[in-house]
This record gives sequence, C-alpha cells and structure tokens, in this order.
Amino acid sequence: MVEAYKVAYMKLFDLLSDEQLEEVAKITEKKSYKIHDHIYERGNAAKHLFVVKKGLVSLRRIDPGDEVGIAFETREPGELFGAASFMKPQEYTLTAVCQEDTEVMAIDADRLFELTEKDPAVGYQLLLNISQIYFERYKTAKRSLHEMVRTPTIITALPG
Repeated sequence: MVEAYKVAYMKLFDLLSDEQLEEVAKITEKKSYKIHDHIYERGNAAKHLFVVKKGLVSLRRIDPGDEVGIAFETREPGELFGAASFMKPQEYTLTAVCQEDTEVMAIDADRLFELTEKDPAVGYQLLLNISQIYFERYKTAKRSLHEMVRTPTIITALPG
C-alpha cells in the first residue's frame, strides 16, 4: 500500500519513513474529478488537505455571478493544496477547479493534525511545505503590487 501512495506524496512527505507514510495513507482517500469540476468552493469548511496525483488544479477566486474568476496558481502532480484545512478557521480561501481530468489524494485534516501531535516529524515536513506555499503566494502578491505601483493607470473622463 505504501508504494501506491508514495507517487502522490513525493514532494509533500518525501522525508518520511515507510511507517510514517503508512500512517498518513490510513487517513487518505483517492478521489477522481472531471475537467471543470470543483473540488471545493471558497468559503467551504476546510476538511481535507489535497495532493494532486494526476491532472491539474487551478486555485481561483470566483465571486458570485462570475463564471471564470481570477486564477492565482495551479497545482500539478505531487503538489499540495487546501492548506487552509490545517489552519484556523479551517475555511477554504479559494475555489479549486480541475483543468483536466484529475485524481487527488484527500487527507483528513483533523486526523492529520492528531498524527502530527503524535509524530512531530510528520508535522515538521508538513510545516515546511505549507510555509513554502504561503511564501510563494507572498512573492506573487508583492510582484503584483509592485507592477501596479510601477505602471500607473491613467483614467480619462469623456465629455458628457
């Protein structure tokens, strides 16, 4: 059973032992989605942490009435998303949309938290990955803000 999960966990838990990986596998479920399916919606209770096994997932902000939304980032095989499930108030901040047929490993966040309390090595590895995700988001936001300030928009009023 461990080998089947190792492919999906390569980046997330690559430093864990087979025994630790087996414990994570016990609280993990494989889920399949079709292109354009939503894995979760912004504002939903965040109950799972996800690792893409196959496919591509876009993380977007879609406001009511919008069909497309703003795409913030994508997740490829081996990458983590849904990190809000591991932090209070455990609410997803973006909508996860499949860009192609996708398989994910859905890890029960509450049980994962219990596991990290029992085995700090699991928690440490998870912390490293979640920190990297949020640091990348910070860098993206900083670049976007810099571009907005550097390139001022000129607004002109039309007569009448």
